[in-house]
Parts: sequence; C-alpha cells; structure tokens
Amino acid sequence: MIHKLYPLDGGGQLLVWQTTESAEELLNELQLPENRAEYHAIKTHKRQMEFLGVRVALKRLTGKEFHIFYDKSGKPFLPTGCYMLGISHSREWVAVAIHPTRQVGVDIECSTEKILRVQQRFLSETEQTALSKSVDTKQIAIAWSGKEALYKIIGKESADFAHTMHVRPFDTGQEGEFAIEYVPDGTLYRLHYTCNSNYTLVYCLDKKRE
Repeated sequence: MIHKLYPLDGGGQLLVWQTTESAEELLNELQLPENRAEYHAIKTHKRQMEFLGVRVALKRLTGKEFHIFYDKSGKPFLPTGCYMLGISHSREWVAVAIHPTRQVGVDIECSTEKILRVQQRFLSETEQTALSKSVDTKQIAIAWSGKEALYKIIGKESADFAHTMHVRPFDTGQEGEFAIEYVPDGTLYRLHYTCNSNYTLVYCLDKKRE
C-alpha cells in the first residue's frame, strides 16, 4: 500500500510503501521470470516479504517491473540507461528512491529505544555531546539513518561511521534538513528527514558533478 510519495530535486522520486498485502498478493504482481525465481530461492518469510515489497513498490513508482542487480559491495542497481536506485526496508515499511542522473541514499528505520544504548558505535564522542547530550532518541535515530543513507552513496570507505562521517548539530521536528560532513575529503551533504510514530526516514542525493 502506497504510504507517501516524495519528489526529489532533478526529477527523482521516493516512495514509502507499507506492506499490508500477503506474499501471494504481492507475488501475483510480478511477472519477470528472474524475479519469481529469485523469490522462490529465498528461505525466510521476512526476507521474502522484503524482496516482494521492494519490487512491487518500484513497479508502482516507475510503472514498469525491473529485475534489480547488485554490485560486489551489495549496492543495488538497475539495467544501464535506467534510473539510479536506492532502497531500504524495516519491518513492514519499504522505501524506494529513483533518480535519472544522481545516486540517492535512503534509510528507513522503525522506532526503537535501543538506539541510545548503541550510539557510541556510530557517533563520535563529540557528536554524542553535541546531539542533545545523547538523550534525544529522535535526534540520535535521525543521525543513525543519515549515516546509513550516506553510506549507501559513498560506499565501504565510509564504513567507520563514527570517524568518517560527522553530523552537524541540528534541531529536530517532524521533518527537516541537516548536514553530514564526509571527513576524509570535507564534502558536506544535505539530508532530509521525516519522523513519525511508525518510522524515521532519511534520504539524500549525491553531490552534483559539474
């Protein structure tokens, strides 16, 4: 079920999808033999639902069914000449983003108090102090999803979240923008977030290449 559609700069779109359908209902919407074969090879129900939710959401977004490929680092991509692709899923929620020319990173996470207990894994001591002194669950969740979204653009060289990416201080609301600096080269990325009782969503576009 389509939950919300977001326009992205430069002609991209991001769809948030809530998977309320059964696996059989979703599978009936997929006709490509490679998609159906890949689905039947998945062993767990959770992974099956994630697989189906992403592909049906992508079909809703583009009006066309695609087979999704993955590179050696696990980054998803579509056939040459199609869109740049970003995907994320958490429980029954799926986020799928496309863009004609720029890479897009997206992360969706269902709310959890656990985020405060593990923040030292992805935030530096400076960030932990600057971000509401580490007690604002919403802000820490946005920071986590922001780094996850940016990682999907930059790749494995940014895997040490606490040291390669620095979240600039920001105020939290139901939606807004914030910035993350990629420390090795000083590039500053602008990210967008939305928070509600169901999930935290963060997305960003790769920097324009002049």
